[in-house]
Amino acid sequence: MAQVVSLTSDQLRQAGRSPAAELFDELAAPPTAASPPETFASNAQVEAISALLATLTPEARDQVLSRFAQQAANGAAPADTPEETRRRRAG
Repeated sequence: MAQVVSLTSDQLRQAGRSPAAELFDELAAPPTAASPPETFASNAQVEAISALLATLTPEARDQVLSRFAQQAANGAAPADTPEETRRRRAG
């Protein structure tokens, strides 16, 4: 909202709104680079998928992981549909 009314973080601080000014500075900062691969273990999506895989039977889990491995070997992203994979192969 401060941005909409053209306030600066300094003006927020002068008005006694230091926490809001700090948040405003964080939001105005340029985006940071993507997380390095080693931080994926703490990624919420990875945790959710791991929890979901844990609910499957060993056979079903093996089938899911096999499909991911097969798609990766074929150069497709795991989320690609069979149609997207065929289109990519066709050029």
